[in-house]
Amino acid sequence: MPRFLLGLALGALSGGVTYRLTADPAVAGLFAAIATVLTWLGFLTVIFGGGSDD
Repeated sequence: MPRFLLGLALGALSGGVTYRLTADPAVAGLFAAIATVLTWLGFLTVIFGGGSDD
């Protein structure tokens, strides 16, 4: 659950910064969604992406 919330927090931060820089809510929402999904995928890679022991 903390990872999920961290992904949401980082997405919101990214969207807020993008909105402040561009003043375009559509672009800010897009960047927020992308940052959130990439954060979750990064956590999944770290958790489940263990390398082979060969």
